[in-house]
Amino acid sequence: MTGTRPWRILLIALLVALAGAIGGWAIFLRPVPQPATHDPIAHFNHGSIGNEAVQGLPYWIWRVLPVVFADHLPGDGEGYATVGVFWERGEELPVGFAKKTLGVIPRVAPNCAFCHQGSYRLHPDAPATLVTAGAGTRVDPQAYIRFLAAAGTDARFTSDRLMEEIRAIYDMPRWERVLYRYLLIPATRAALADQGERFAWTTTRPDWGPGRIDPFNPVKFQNLGLPDDGTIGNSDMMPLWRLAYPDISAERIVSVHWDGLLGDLHETTVAGAIGDGMTSRSYAEVDDGIRWITEFIGTQSPPPSPFSLHRETTDPFFVSVDAVEAGRSVFEAECATCHDPAGDRFRTVIPQAEVGTDRHRLDMWTQEARDRYAAYEPGYDWGFETFAKTDGYVATELTGLWLRGPYLHNGSVPTLRDMLRPPEARPRRFYRGYDLVDAENGGFVSEVGTPAERHGWAYDTALPGNGNDGHRYGTELPASTKENLLAYLKTL
Repeated sequence: MTGTRPWRILLIALLVALAGAIGGWAIFLRPVPQPATHDPIAHFNHGSIGNEAVQGLPYWIWRVLPVVFADHLPGDGEGYATVGVFWERGEELPVGFAKKTLGVIPRVAPNCAFCHQGSYRLHPDAPATLVTAGAGTRVDPQAYIRFLAAAGTDARFTSDRLMEEIRAIYDMPRWERVLYRYLLIPATRAALADQGERFAWTTTRPDWGPGRIDPFNPVKFQNLGLPDDGTIGNSDMMPLWRLAYPDISAERIVSVHWDGLLGDLHETTVAGAIGDGMTSRSYAEVDDGIRWITEFIGTQSPPPSPFSLHRETTDPFFVSVDAVEAGRSVFEAECATCHDPAGDRFRTVIPQAEVGTDRHRLDMWTQEARDRYAAYEPGYDWGFETFAKTDGYVATELTGLWLRGPYLHNGSVPTLRDMLRPPEARPRRFYRGYDLVDAENGGFVSEVGTPAERHGWAYDTALPGNGNDGHRYGTELPASTKENLLAYLKTL
């Protein structure tokens, strides 16, 4: 090319680079809207929150991972169900996963429902019933993270091995085979191995266990770039039911999260999506969906309590009208100030020095984390205004109380009956993650020697972050009064 001017060579190179970038975006990153649905529950359970580019796995790789690496999955069961997610009959994905196409590649990523789903059974031989937007109950996010990390560092994670399983269930066209074999499988393996390194800090803390998560330490260390400070944020995954509170004065700040670190429901939804991998680029696309989720969790209700005075007296879920009415009076006198929407302290932060519950979750959320999250991604205005650092825990609503066990913010008290006992008389060790309702005690069956020991996960209150002290309210009531209060609480 004698005589060709340097600027022409540069121009050609720039055009080639631009074409490559546009082509790469079109093939790998161009978002394709999910099919529209008018089913609000389907949208909550499987709708995208804009995190596919960061946390999404190519669909066919995600499909075969449990087949190739079944030995890295925990517990009983098959496939992804072993990490506790609910898989409805006939559905392509378990609850809590969204499938969305970026470019020409469908990807699977977790959404809000991954943590906020529940299930229950009233009888040992009954099938589990899904509870939309419920407390995690059986879901084990740490087991899922560890499964992916173990797969990513396994020598069997090769294009030959994965393509063998993929082609056994899908007649993949040649162009897609090339993308998977030479690009997607190697890139996914590297990403999963890297994720394992980014979560290596969890090995220095007590395990989360089913129904629990350390929600903000991953954000602190990865999104905000803060150093590992050794804190423990292990806490129960809260249900998302009737959080709008339209009867509360607009001038009153309603605290959200266990420690009230946010005071606005929409900001909470946005912050949660960021923690799960949403970016400012994808936010514009899923903003309507995020607002829809905010409205949904503001009004979504749990199923009614099975404890009823209308059952036969021999039914284990029968409660007498006299006991319930007497218990209601006790509740109004002893509990309503904090736990009734009309109460003065409802959804406010109660100082830890007063409530006395384990303070590890509170100490995990630092002032520096608050400041950095409030100004997340400099140059982009997320509109955050209510991030706070508090000194206690929120007096939460009791909506669907019968499905919220175990109790307290860290799930350290297995049943409602145990909540009415002094901390020193509460179980020091029990099993959680079993979804059979405890008709006698309220909550879920959890005792040593029950099926919960075989199907559940051992919870040790002696471990850091697992303490069951505090919340002594009602623990000194007479035994008969406690029984009446328990009968009423079961019906909530």
